Amino acid sequence: MKLHFRSNDLEGQLWQRRAADRLGLALRRLHRLVAGIKVRLDDINGPAGGVDKRCSVEVIVRGIGPVAVNATARTWQDSVETAASQVRRRVVMQLHRAKSVEVQPAAPAVAPAARCSARRQLRLG
Repeated sequence: MKLHFRSNDLEGQLWQRRAADRLGLALRRLHRLVAGIKVRLDDINGPAGGVDKRCSVEVIVRGIGPVAVNATARTWQDSVETAASQVRRRVVMQLHRAKSVEVQPAAPAVAPAARCSARRQLRLG
């Protein structure tokens, strides 16, 4: 699993290892399916403060493709935690969707005339 990390903030760059650890923990059961992770930490409005720490995560999942989430919070820790839990939920949801599409059985091919004659036989018999 490859991790690409970017940040426009010096403090955000210090969070690289912590973000990688948290995402690894969130995706630990799915590590065989994850081809790569892109993480971007941005301080949206600089030193002005407020709810402006954004964590953007894109996970490349084999068989599904990219799954992306964004989380914005007051602290780096909160944004990373929120993004990690959201990305885990979204990857699992996409895997379930892909599996249910593959597993659904095809509808039986019964001609409309055959259905009508079967109903008639039930009523008569």
